Amino acid sequence: MTPSIVDRSLTGAGLLAAAAAEVTSWPFISPSRARQVKWVSGEYTRALAHPEHPLDDGASVEEVFTCGPVDVYLCLARTGRLRVRQAADPSRGSGNSEQIRLEVLGLLVTACGAEGTADLPPQPDPPSKRPVTKRPRALLRAQLTELADAPAATTSQLRMLAAGAVVSDTGIRAGGMCACTTEDLSPTLEELRVVRRPQGWSESQAYTELVALSGLSRASLKRWLPERHQLLTRVAGTMTALWVSLHSNHHDGQAVPAGNPPHAPGPGPRLDPGGRRDEHRDGWTAVLGALAHAHGAAAPGLAPKAVAAPMQPDAEKAAALLDEVDARARALAELRRMGEDGSTAELQARIAVRQAVRDAWAEGVEHTVQLTVLAEAGLTDSIALAAAGWEPVLLAAIDRSSGWGRPSKATAAV
Repeated sequence: MTPSIVDRSLTGAGLLAAAAAEVTSWPFISPSRARQVKWVSGEYTRALAHPEHPLDDGASVEEVFTCGPVDVYLCLARTGRLRVRQAADPSRGSGNSEQIRLEVLGLLVTACGAEGTADLPPQPDPPSKRPVTKRPRALLRAQLTELADAPAATTSQLRMLAAGAVVSDTGIRAGGMCACTTEDLSPTLEELRVVRRPQGWSESQAYTELVALSGLSRASLKRWLPERHQLLTRVAGTMTALWVSLHSNHHDGQAVPAGNPPHAPGPGPRLDPGGRRDEHRDGWTAVLGALAHAHGAAAPGLAPKAVAAPMQPDAEKAAALLDEVDARARALAELRRMGEDGSTAELQARIAVRQAVRDAWAEGVEHTVQLTVLAEAGLTDSIALAAAGWEPVLLAAIDRSSGWGRPSKATAAV
């Protein structure tokens, strides 16, 4: 099914209802998310009829998702003035509800093709749940808040920020964190593939999940990946490990430059959990260890947004998904060749190819395999791949992970 852009001539309640109907028709929208979409659409519709809201039922798609009107809607919703039934204490808002509203507004923006005019506020910090131990909770809040507000953060701090945010979102254990590679990141950096190996379980009982990443994790990964790239300048060969060392060290009498997983004599092996001792000097072990201990074992106070994924891709299903990627990519490439950038048809094609790419990644299809298909379909440069949903910083990491990475570069080098 190809996602559609709603009729942009609609206004107010009609526009929101059409956008909600479009979003809930997408095959990857879960029943719980569909209920949230209808709830937010209904709330915003009531906000347009509220005397304190600057817009009314005649609001256009260019107006509805701009900063001022959205802020007023959120304020009205936060204080309980848009409820159908009166709450016991309307003044008490929920941080989780605010986050859901912003996530759903982002989906409605996509359904309306309004990315160019939308101006949504950043998502709030994840809401606090049942408390974990005092020290890890305080450490998490202090470290992430401080690092997120530091534009001139050091490489060590940026890695600490990215690692802490990812652990907070996923509840990943230390071993799983050490095993993360660039292949585990979705093309949009919106999800992370996590292999769960709970303590006491056998290897055969391990399972894989795709876990949604927060805005903080995505932003911190965008800052960390370029720093990681710089650390790999002295590392020969390929490197797929997501978390690499910041300093040179020694292992079995051999010098190991920065950019390798600690305790790895070469670029191939992944980070050994025991090797995290070598990184204690920059504080990463303390943060990761505390968070993994607090969240990774029993995950109190943390409920990651996750969906099940296969441990290994099914060859037949992967082939069908790649055919879908190829078809959607060719449609987008043709529209771009025709000069249709920014048109409704081109926006619709972008959504379709992004969904196809995400589905193939979720099945376990390697990044380089997908990029080969996209290049053959006509999406060969970074701008075209960004239109198809690929984050430029991840593309650079893929290039480095595989020597060249994108087929267009490999071809140019011959």
